[in-house]
Amino acid sequence: MTVNSRAGGVPARIPPAVARSVREVVLGVNDGLVSITGILVGVTASRMALHQVLIAGWAAVVAATLSMALGTYLSVSAQNEFFRAQKAREVYEVHTVPHEERQEVAGIYRAQGFTPEQVDWLTAHTTADPERWVDFMMRHEIGIVLDSLDSPWHAALVMAAAVLGGALPPLLPFLLAPSTGAALPWAIALAVLTAFGLGAVKAVVAGSGPWRSGVQFVLAIAAAVLGGAAGGHLLGQWLG
Repeated sequence: MTVNSRAGGVPARIPPAVARSVREVVLGVNDGLVSITGILVGVTASRMALHQVLIAGWAAVVAATLSMALGTYLSVSAQNEFFRAQKAREVYEVHTVPHEERQEVAGIYRAQGFTPEQVDWLTAHTTADPERWVDFMMRHEIGIVLDSLDSPWHAALVMAAAVLGGALPPLLPFLLAPSTGAALPWAIALAVLTAFGLGAVKAVVAGSGPWRSGVQFVLAIAAAVLGGAAGGHLLGQWLG
């Protein structure tokens, strides 16, 4: 995973612990930004008073934060349980059917293009250490790397902070402006700027173009604004 672009457009490396948090940050900020912007536009379009918009906005922020954080905790916990179960299965097979597992190791090395002599040496080296043997099977047979498992609590906290970070920019004008009409343009403007900034940061991390990525995130905000405005207008008409 990368964070900065070096000369010639080659991305620079970032620590694995930071790289694993990029997904939660992008997903959380985008979710908080898009959902809260859409809700604020919708309740404003339904002609609610300023204090009602704030109540609805804060309730949505709390619900979104808790939902995304708990969902992240549960999903990471389930993933870790699955990885541990797969490792336990490989440990069992290495100890109960070592001949078959040794043949699988040799087959993997042969598929990678090593000579018969190299295959024999590499197989003997890999299977000499049970822990190394299990890690090899996890990586090459199942495609799972168990260098370190993500912490469910850490992932949940990162997600909660990201959702809050995305939700606050569109909500802030409603805390400071005297009316919903004065707050709404500023809320949309801050949401657009935040969305473009998030897209640009994501592009830098991925080593791609910031403008294209920024526009993609802005389009998500545009969809939330249009959807919220349409839904709020229809709700206001229906409720009179």
